[in-house]
Amino acid sequence: MNDLSYQFISSFFAMAIPLLFVAFIIDNKDSRRIILFFCWGIFSGVLAFNINNYFGFTWSQADRMALSVAPMIEEVCKGLPVLLFLNGKKYPQINKQIIFCAMASGIGFSIQESMYYFAISSRDLGDIAALVVRTFTTALMHGMTTAFFGFGLMFMSKLRQMLVPLIFGLFAFSVSIHALYNLLLNTYLAFVALIMPLLMFITGWWFVRNMDSKKRP
Repeated sequence: MNDLSYQFISSFFAMAIPLLFVAFIIDNKDSRRIILFFCWGIFSGVLAFNINNYFGFTWSQADRMALSVAPMIEEVCKGLPVLLFLNGKKYPQINKQIIFCAMASGIGFSIQESMYYFAISSRDLGDIAALVVRTFTTALMHGMTTAFFGFGLMFMSKLRQMLVPLIFGLFAFSVSIHALYNLLLNTYLAFVALIMPLLMFITGWWFVRNMDSKKRP
């Protein structure tokens, strides 16, 4: 086992096992579910890392990985457990909880990815600053693309006869945002990429808040 694989697996156990104990003692089912999705997100970082390594083992494939293969693999790995909300018996009516759980999965993934990039850095003061910036940009992007997948499922879940193509369409939408972000980072429009996650977060926050206000008498 190489150093990076060891880091991914060890960090997963170090974070996930204590969180599982917390989830076990929490009475509120919604809070417990969010923690479990967060744990899945941490695991999805391990899963995506190994799948990406399998498909992109040479430097000549780095650009293709960042713009096409990696976004697809990562979005699918993060979003898979969100499909559990389509179980009509357990979730007869999908509410905004799916958005919180989806975002928790994406954020869990982003932690693993941020730790990976910090591990391969020179680890000086500038790298710490870059890590902080990353948590406000790329890490948030991972959370929001998965949250948008949850948004879509919440609205489209009633269209059972079209559910399969809709799921693929929502995954494609998340992958497209992810790939666009990666593409812009390497251009003179990088500043657009850096503000994209924050705009996505504000939009999502406004939407959820607006849902709550409509339910109030």
